[in-house]
Formats: sequence, structure tokens, C-alpha cells
Amino acid sequence: MEPIVLSKKQRQALLNVYCPTVEQTIAICEVELKQQDKGQMNYLEVPFEQFEQISAHFNQTNNIKQGAFTYQQVRHIAEAGNVHHLTMDAQGSIYFTEETIGMSTAVSFAQSKWNGAERAEAVENAVFTGLMIDGELFAQQVIKQQIQLVDFIDDMELDAEIVEAIQKNGEKVVIQKMASSATKKAKYSSIATKKAFTLSNGNMVTNAIVTDVMANVDIVQTIKGHLSPAQLFKHVSKTATGLVGSIAGFIIGGGIGFTIPSVSTAVISLIGGIIGLILGSVVTTKLVKKALDFIIKDDAVCMLEIFNEALVDLAQQYLLNERELQQVLNDFNEIYNMRQELRNMFASDNREAFAREMIEKELDRIVRQRMYLQVPTNQELYEMIVRLV
Repeated sequence: MEPIVLSKKQRQALLNVYCPTVEQTIAICEVELKQQDKGQMNYLEVPFEQFEQISAHFNQTNNIKQGAFTYQQVRHIAEAGNVHHLTMDAQGSIYFTEETIGMSTAVSFAQSKWNGAERAEAVENAVFTGLMIDGELFAQQVIKQQIQLVDFIDDMELDAEIVEAIQKNGEKVVIQKMASSATKKAKYSSIATKKAFTLSNGNMVTNAIVTDVMANVDIVQTIKGHLSPAQLFKHVSKTATGLVGSIAGFIIGGGIGFTIPSVSTAVISLIGGIIGLILGSVVTTKLVKKALDFIIKDDAVCMLEIFNEALVDLAQQYLLNERELQQVLNDFNEIYNMRQELRNMFASDNREAFAREMIEKELDRIVRQRMYLQVPTNQELYEMIVRLV
């Protein structure tokens, strides 16, 4: 496969290299690192889970930045098509066709908005993510782009130190000083404390900086509260209790003298013998049906565990918030006959694949309902950075 070469328009100081495999990402990184303009140090943001292998390949991490989100998390957003200019090509590579914003910065903004944040707070989250992932380089790029559009000194309120720097050293030094100041203040300010993360821990962004992100334990508890054996098999449990009594009655009445073990093993181990003992009885059919229903219930509980494990994993992949997860769980309970679906799952050749296909169908529908978003403008990012200077 030929490596993808980014266009000159896409080749900015900050590049997003989000590909399905580590090998594809490395191929693009190799091309881009070779094509860097003299005097310009490009930085490449790669998916969170690919970073270690990619940095090991290049034997350095200075130019490779670990994104705050995984490839799959970004892919689901790109496939939903509700972030402007975020696209995915036929090879599965994800990029912005017009924007120069970093992938993690954009996704942090989008996820914050979808989770209920006002735009100003979502932009703040985006800026903190950019500073966390790319440090001063992020601030430098935003400031550099902005001063090309406005009268730099007149448009901003700067402290005496920065104004003096402009007069003595010009634009380049000012950009560096502002970027350094914003990054340091973001790292040590009360805002950072409020958001419970430090700039040195990029992997914390999905659990801290983005509004209303659910922790893994919250997802598990929510799912168990809605898709549990107790919820799905209430009347089957009552049938099982009666069934055990019936089995005991037949055994005692027949003078067999067996001691009944636990409920589940009793049904499985004795059903064949019971059928043989009472074959021809008018109650045989009813008893066998009850027993089989109970066995199916046991199998379905095992299938439910597989289903719920897949749902936990996919809820994280799709970055579901609590409201979206509740909607998915309600849909499974109201739209689907979950007992029947779990029986179908039990009969399938690949139970995990059955579960994931069923879940992804619903999650795809849910995320496509998210509001369509324009990523923050450079002006918005710039104004937030200035507040930190």
C-alpha cells in the first residue's frame, strides 16, 4: 500500500495522523518527517493507543505527540459525520480537510458540547487539551495565525513585559513569551485544579477535562441496573423454583432417594433421568418444557455477560455520556425482545461478534443524533489563550 502524502495545505505545524493500523500511521509519519520545511519543526499527533509503538519505531518522541483519544473513538465520530470537515477516506485514515486544529483539541471540544457544556466551556476544554497534548507549540500556532489577521498590539491588552518585548524584539519573541506564559498558567492555575488533571498526563483527558464523561465503573453499574438477569428473567426464576419442587416430588414419589444438588445442576444432571423415569406420563411434556426454559435461562445469563462486556467496551469507544447510555439501554429493553436475542446469540457461531454487531447498530444510530458542530475558530482559541497570558 502506498503511503498517503498530505497536501501542502494540510502540511501545517501540527498534523493529525490517524490511521487504522500502526504500520499505516508510521508510513505517513516517515514521509512527513522527511518533508519538513527547513527551520520549521512539524509535530505529528497520533492515536493514543498507537503512540508507544510509533515512538519506539522512530526511537524518539520529540516530534510525535500522543493524542488523547484512540483511533476507534475518533473513527466513530468521523463516521457519524457531525463534525464539520472531519472526514475519513477509503483507507480509513481520518483527517480535517480544511481545519488546522489538532484532532484531540477538536474532539475534546465536540465531546464537551455533546455532553452539555456551553460553547465557552467547550472551547476552554479544547484549549486545555491542545496545551496538554502539544504544549507551547499549540499556543504558538494559534497566536501566529491570529496576529496575521489583526492589529496585534492595538487589539490586545498586554502586560508591560510583553509590550516591551514587542518593541524590542518583535513578533517572534512575543509569540514565544505568550505561548510559554499561557502553558505555564494552564498547568498551575486553579482551572487545572478544577479539571483535575496535569499537562503531563495526556491520557487523563477523556476522564477529566471533557464534561460528563463516564468512568468505566459508572458504565458497568448503569448497564447492570438495566440489563441484568434479575430484570430480564423475573418470571423465569419463579418457574425455576416451581420446577425444582416438581423434580423433588417426582424423585421422592418414585422412591429414587437422590439428594438434589443446586438448582442449576439439578436441572442439567437429572433432566435426562427424570424423562426416562416418567416417560409416557401426561406431565412429561410440561416438565421438560419447564426444564428447557430454565436451561435456556442459564445459557441466556451467560450470553448476557458477554453482551454487557461488549457494551461496556463499545460505550467507551463511542464516548457515550450518561444520557446516551441510558437511551441505548432503554432501546434494548423496549425495542428488542432481549430474551429471544440472547437465545439467538447462544445459537450463533460467534457470540461476541453477534453482540457487537447488535450493539454497534444502536450506537451508530445514537451518535448520529448528536448536534452538528463547527470546531472552534482560531479567534475563539486565541481569545481563550489570551486569558491565560
